[in-house]
Amino acid sequence: MNTIAHLSRSQRASLANLLQARRTEMQVLQALHRQGLSQVDSAHQALAQDAGDAPQLAEERTVEGVLSDMHSQEFDAVVSALQRIHAKEYGLCIDCMAAIPFQRLCIEPQALRCVACESRYERSQRTPTHPKAAT
Repeated sequence: MNTIAHLSRSQRASLANLLQARRTEMQVLQALHRQGLSQVDSAHQALAQDAGDAPQLAEERTVEGVLSDMHSQEFDAVVSALQRIHAKEYGLCIDCMAAIPFQRLCIEPQALRCVACESRYERSQRTPTHPKAAT
């Protein structure tokens, strides 16, 4: 376990600025999305009158829902990182407790894991695909 302060104050300040900028950017995008959503919904309702468009509209809503969930998860991760930025544990991998390199944190300041542990975590989260049974 790495208990040595692995990030300097200036590095933490730089990462806090990145997180705050990302949070602000996401809030602006969310506001624009909500504003445009009413226009999109009106267009969808007009198109829904044509029964042939129903499958396409259902697919679009599914995609919009997935993107909204991803945006919400990222926003939560950014807010969480801002809350813990000055804690000793910030920047340490939650799995192996190794220091997450500053360069990685500059790219993804809300990162919870080092690259190796994140790869293992992502592999474990994948749903296994099953080959179709022969008919």
